[in-house]
Order: sequence, then structure tokens, then C-alpha cells
Amino acid sequence: MSDEGSKLTVPVLLGWNLSHLRSVAKILETIGGEIETEMDSAANEIARSDEYFIGEGGTKAREQGDADKKDGHKTADLYKKLADKISPVVETFEIEIAKLKVAVVATEKSKWDLFYTDQGEVKSRKSNWETAKSHWWDPISAVAAKELEILAIGTKFREALAAIRVADASTNEVAGVLEDLSDTVKLAMANIPTDQTLADILLNNQVDDQEMVVWPSGTVLEAILIFDPSFKATPMTKTEAATLATLFAKEGYGGLKDFYNIKNQAADTAVELFPDSVNDGQGDAFRHTYWNALMSQRFGEDFAKTYATAHEGAPGQPSHREAMDLFNNNLGRQIADQNQGASTDELKDKVKDAINQGRAIVIGGAKGADPQIGWSGGPNGIPEQDTGLLPGTYVPLPGH
Repeated sequence: MSDEGSKLTVPVLLGWNLSHLRSVAKILETIGGEIETEMDSAANEIARSDEYFIGEGGTKAREQGDADKKDGHKTADLYKKLADKISPVVETFEIEIAKLKVAVVATEKSKWDLFYTDQGEVKSRKSNWETAKSHWWDPISAVAAKELEILAIGTKFREALAAIRVADASTNEVAGVLEDLSDTVKLAMANIPTDQTLADILLNNQVDDQEMVVWPSGTVLEAILIFDPSFKATPMTKTEAATLATLFAKEGYGGLKDFYNIKNQAADTAVELFPDSVNDGQGDAFRHTYWNALMSQRFGEDFAKTYATAHEGAPGQPSHREAMDLFNNNLGRQIADQNQGASTDELKDKVKDAINQGRAIVIGGAKGADPQIGWSGGPNGIPEQDTGLLPGTYVPLPGH
């Protein structure tokens, strides 16, 4: 049902070059010190202006200089925190990738003709019957030895992949360090729309970061694997995990299956209707709106709001994308509330109409301009071909 963890495959991980991340951590430490020096120098110059810059204007300038110095020091501390976050994650990656390499060698050298899949499953090219037949003098011991080796090597793969996925989930905390910027700095760098309505949407549709966990685990994961052996535990916010745990406790695997089916249905329909704008455009807006409409219909508005809002609490979420998603999530719940008893196809048409009428939010803009939130259609809407958020890390806005 969920395939997020499957992206970190054995071939992908073995191909990683982590030396660049090591360099980034060192550069961040250096920049932090340089910022502190520059801000102290500028603040000292302004502080000495009382000899020639007198009156209310001079006083306010010196107060602003002192405030800028504090913001500068906070920003410098942030660079150091980023370095402190990156280094242990890189170390974990290096250790666990080394373990993967050991498991790969053990697989390739095994006398039982073993191989491993991209997901780290260890298998034999020969059936147990073939193994028993080729070891006719002691077939039972041979099959047992082969199965034990498959189990042992498979465990090495699983443990290393699980540790890497947990560490990968913690990389959200790296971007989340930007939350420590002062609100003044955040607002100054946020690219706020000049249109007051859109500015209010951007500023008011923000949530605070949440702690990340990997769900499910333990007995819950074991119970789910009975029904779906391919199910993967995935990183999510603590509230997302608690919401799904409650759903599983209440409705069992059936409820969880419906949840993921709804998520996949919304994604598939978005690609079908708006294939050229699934990233921060009309397709993305449709996916979030339809997803929340379907969740509200199946699980109730409170469940849909709790889960979808918590989903945006992952650290490092760009503020414009966060505003877009929260606004469209709410639009979907409104459509479900206004069309109770509607079929899934009827809800789909209602959501599609909302997108085309410009009632949803997308991100984009003219080429060369910084992407901005805007309407999904209508005379003032952003055309599909102009939608999308440039790659990179964006400064978050204060949560509400």
C-alpha cells in the first residue's frame, strides 16, 4: 500500500557518494563564524554613531542595529546547528552502507547460489528440492543450513536498510533547523505576495514542525504484514502516526487499506486529469483537494483535518507549498461537506470544477520570476505550463 521506503534501494544506496555532504558540514561551520564577525563589526559601527547621529532617528537606528546583530547571531548559530545535524546523519549512512556491502559480499560468496533483490531480500536460485537433491547424502542439514544463511544475511540487509531509512527521515530535521530563524528574518525572506488575499492565505496557512517517527513498528507492523507482506514502514509526523494507529486499532487492516487506497486514488486521478502539473500545479491541487474530500467522506471531517494538517508538519516544508496544500486540503473537506452522499465520481467532478474555476491554490509564475502562490484558474489564474516550485530549500514561515 505504501511505497515511500522502497525508494532507498540497495543499488541506490551503494551508489551514494557522501563526501559532498562532509564538505557541506565544514563549509557551514566556516560561514557561521564569518556571519558573526560581520554582524559584530556592523553593530559596533552603528553603536558608535551616538556622537554624530543624535535624536530619535539615531536612537531608533542604534536599536535596529542591535536587533539586526541579534538576528545575525541567531542566523550564525543556525549554520552551526545545520552542521551538527548533518554530520551524525552522514556517519550513520556511512556505517550502514558499509554493513550493506558486507551483506552483498556474503550473498555473492555463498555456496548456496544466493542473490539479493533491490529491496534487500535474500533468495536462492535453487529450490529446496534442488538443494536437497544435490546434497543427497544429508539433504535435511543442507536445506536447513541454506535457510539459516538466507535468514542471517537477510537480517543484515533489513537492519541496515531500516537504520538508513530512520536516518533519512531525520534529514527533515536538517531543513527544520530553519525554523529557528527569527520571525523577522523569516518574513523578510518569504517572498510574500503583493495581493493581500494571497498574502493572507500564505501567512495564515502555516503549521509548526512536528517530531518525525517511522510507523508502524513492532507488533503493529507484524500484524499488518500478515495481510500485506510488501507493506513498508515510512517516516511521518508523530500526529500522523498516532492518527493511523487509532484507525488501525478501530477498523483493523480494512480501515488502513481504505486509507491508502484513497490516497492512491487521488494521486492516480490527478495524473489522469492534469498530467502536466502534478508538482505544485493544478494536478497537485486536485490531488490534495480530492484526497481530503474522499477522506472526509470515508472517515469523517475530523480525521481528514487531523491527518492532512499533521502531514504538513514535516520539517523543511517550503512555506508556499505548505500554504497551498493546507488551503486545498480545507477546500476538499468543504466540498465533501457540501456534497454529502455524493459518489466518488461526483466528488471528482466537483473538485475538477473547483480547480478550473480558480478556487484552489497553485504555485508558479512567469519564467525568471520567483514562484508565488496564485489561483488555479480563471482570468487571474496561473496557467498549468507556468506552475512549479524551483528546487532548493525555502525559509519557513511562523506556524499558526
